[in-house]
Amino acid sequence: MILTSDDIRRLRLSKGFTQAELANQVGVSQSYIARLENGSLDPKLSLVRKVVEVLTKSSSKVCSEIMTLAPVTVDARDTVSLAVTLMQKHGYSQLPVVRGTQILGIITEWDVIRNLKHNLREISVQSVMSLGGTIIVDENTSVDVIIPLFERYQAVLIMTQGRLQGIITRSDLLKLI
Repeated sequence: MILTSDDIRRLRLSKGFTQAELANQVGVSQSYIARLENGSLDPKLSLVRKVVEVLTKSSSKVCSEIMTLAPVTVDARDTVSLAVTLMQKHGYSQLPVVRGTQILGIITEWDVIRNLKHNLREISVQSVMSLGGTIIVDENTSVDVIIPLFERYQAVLIMTQGRLQGIITRSDLLKLI
């Protein structure tokens, strides 16, 4: 594929760079980028390659950059009413469910609402938690990889060396804006 000067300009604008910002990252002057874009310059291939590299590199963050650290958890044997208290206290809509250091699942507001007919002080979190509703990834996983998971899952848990380090919810994704 051969890039034209218009292609480079469109790429730059789509990435939200000014000519000066692109020039700074490439290591040339702003006027060089202007001349490149208007077609009045026959650039070296190595400089065109560098421009394209800067404009096409992924700016994606990794999970560790947007996750909520040290998530509040609830033990599977705790009562649902305790989970509700923790959710309300911290303003969360779900909590990871653990037993010791093992992650068993997640309890969501919807899990609680579905069970309002029961006495929430008497039933365990394990009896109402979402089964199979937990995705676990490494802290270095690209956020681009996990975004589609939120169509099906409430949260993504972040593990490092076998320990729960963080959680990413839909509201954490707003940090990308």
